[in-house]
Amino acid sequence: MAVQVRGTTPQFSDNVDKEVITLMKSALKELPPIWSQVINEKKSDRKFERVLSVVGVGDIPEKGEGAPYVSQVIREGWSKDFMHTEFGATFEVTQTALEDDQYDQLSQHAMWFMFSARYVVEKRAALLYNNGFSTELSPDGVSIYNSAHNLKGGGTARNILATAADLSATSLEQALIDIQKETKLEAGQLVAPIQSFTLHIPPDLEFVAERILNSTLRPGVADNDTNALKRRKWNIVVNPYLTDSDAWFIQASNKAQHGMRSYTRVPLTQDPPMTDPRTRNRMYPVRWRRSFGCAYWQNTFASPGI
Repeated sequence: MAVQVRGTTPQFSDNVDKEVITLMKSALKELPPIWSQVINEKKSDRKFERVLSVVGVGDIPEKGEGAPYVSQVIREGWSKDFMHTEFGATFEVTQTALEDDQYDQLSQHAMWFMFSARYVVEKRAALLYNNGFSTELSPDGVSIYNSAHNLKGGGTARNILATAADLSATSLEQALIDIQKETKLEAGQLVAPIQSFTLHIPPDLEFVAERILNSTLRPGVADNDTNALKRRKWNIVVNPYLTDSDAWFIQASNKAQHGMRSYTRVPLTQDPPMTDPRTRNRMYPVRWRRSFGCAYWQNTFASPGI
């Protein structure tokens, strides 16, 4: 996220204002975000964003010589509304600090204020995964990770293991098999499975994941079988904001190929500084508007562990 400075800086405390703005920008750059590695970020220019899917046609039937064509209609599928949430706060610098130009105090205020803003965004983004087995819903009305996603054309599909399992070579192999057999369009047809994956995990599973994916031979067994998982392309993202130490998530490495999404209505923005007429404290407001959600469940997969 980039900090945007709106308007012009007032003449009062001009030098201090410029110093605080610089500090806030620098503090934000020092903390690279995690959420944008796994969630597709898009811009929004409206109150909310509505994502619509379509149901393709079913299997094309055989046609006898001279027989009429069977007519099929492309129908509307599921819809998902992304409602933007507004966040905002201000930090104050006392008149005494302004008079004395206490740089260390300004630096600490800026650092922690921007850290707090980033922390909130990270926590909100992680809710898609932390609550992905329960209250965070996909457009079909069930949880993002579910054993019975409703297909608009009829039937169901799943993007969780049939039996929950902790992260291991065996469970990861089964997940890849399930992804190939369960990734379906709303009309029910299978589609080409993804070949490049992101494994999204809490810190508790970092070293387990490294051994599973980067061992030359199959990890954890005595034989010399090749580690077949290395045939696929993997990207490991370790996220300390994931709250379940056993849960693990797979999705397409190409963020345009999965539905985990965020819309930016107003980026993290620093409005012009203000002076509190009662205390003469200088106030530095920051606000943003953003939404998170799942536009479609395909090309995502997970297990809550056991």
